[in-house]
Amino acid sequence: MENYGWLLDPKRCIECRACESACKQWNQVEIGVGVRYRQVRVRESGVFPAVRMQALSGACNHCDDPYCMKVCPGKAIYRRAQDGLVQIDQSKCLSCQQCAKLCAHQAPQFNTRTKKMEKCTGCFDRIEVGLQPACAEVCPTAALRWGKWSDIANAGSESWEGYVGAYTKPHLRFVTDPYPMKGNQER
Repeated sequence: MENYGWLLDPKRCIECRACESACKQWNQVEIGVGVRYRQVRVRESGVFPAVRMQALSGACNHCDDPYCMKVCPGKAIYRRAQDGLVQIDQSKCLSCQQCAKLCAHQAPQFNTRTKKMEKCTGCFDRIEVGLQPACAEVCPTAALRWGKWSDIANAGSESWEGYVGAYTKPHLRFVTDPYPMKGNQER
């Protein structure tokens, strides 16, 4: 089984939100129901006058130790055997929202219309045919990249200022040097 993951270069993120738009469009995420599979969040740090702002694109990190899956009483959250992507079976979702409460990455979200939880799927339908997830495909600065976890796991760093959640062993690494991945991932 080949697992996949994200490589994020926060220094390159220009907060354009193309990743959010591509995700919503490809996955046909309904608008007006409180669900965004991928979200660009802006974090502020420092003290005036030396205040810094940093945009970070985030979604489900398809963790090795997903707390969302551990706490789901309906066993609606599972890992796909073929690629390790964490998914939600909405037919089993009890709408208790426990997964959202324990996910450090704020990935599971409650759809106010269907009353079910939803989250990033890793665009498994695109992966299966050799494409990148929609969000990574459109990132104009290559701040967000996707690839085989075996290529990404040792790239960059597992933490970034203000980032919380390494305890779930997310498939997410932060670029600390330019282009830490080899091959077609470089742009």
